[in-house]
Amino acid sequence: MTEKAWNERERANLLRAISHDLRTPLSGIMGTSEMLMDMTDKEDRRQELLQGIYQDADWLKSLVENILSLTRLQDGKIVIQKEMEAIEEVIGCAVAHVERSFPEREIQVEIPEEFRLVPMDAKLIEQVITNLLDNAVKHTRPQEAITVSASYTEDELLVSVRDEGEGIAEADVSNLFKIFYTSKTRSVDVKRGIGLGLTICETVVNAHGGTIRVSDHLPHGTVFTFTLPA
Repeated sequence: MTEKAWNERERANLLRAISHDLRTPLSGIMGTSEMLMDMTDKEDRRQELLQGIYQDADWLKSLVENILSLTRLQDGKIVIQKEMEAIEEVIGCAVAHVERSFPEREIQVEIPEEFRLVPMDAKLIEQVITNLLDNAVKHTRPQEAITVSASYTEDELLVSVRDEGEGIAEADVSNLFKIFYTSKTRSVDVKRGIGLGLTICETVVNAHGGTIRVSDHLPHGTVFTFTLPA
């Protein structure tokens, strides 16, 4: 084994170990803060503090899940288990998760009238949509719209997440899907990640035989679109 391969393996093992150790306490923090919110009057000023605790713990938990997913995908330990699924249900689960974490945000959903079942690993595709929605929330203000939509061609399912936020700098476009890449031109109030969400989106979509791309949403904003063979 080369030194580079050994270093990559050790890094993956370290990330995996840290992630496993963080999952349980983060789940406990989220559960306790949610319970305290239910026990506290909605007008109580402590509600905002509890909501902040829940959101930050949920953000960290999503980060942990992304790290675990990426290391498993890179190790070939995640097998894509496709079943015939309705994209409406998968989108609904992803939207519910994001709106639970960010209750001040309302995500618009556009579903085609045509109902079709598509072969996919629903859990992994839900994670793709959740990551794209999380990314949109990071780069938009509460009054700026976020929309997730689905449509069909003859042989493909297309899912898009578009926003009316700050858009993507031209210098960032070619690097967006690279591991650990984070934009150098983000607004100062954007919560930074470690550059795993979009990498996982691309890895999962490619493993399904699909593609993912990013484009401008005119007059301002961003559109991420991925396809799955239908």
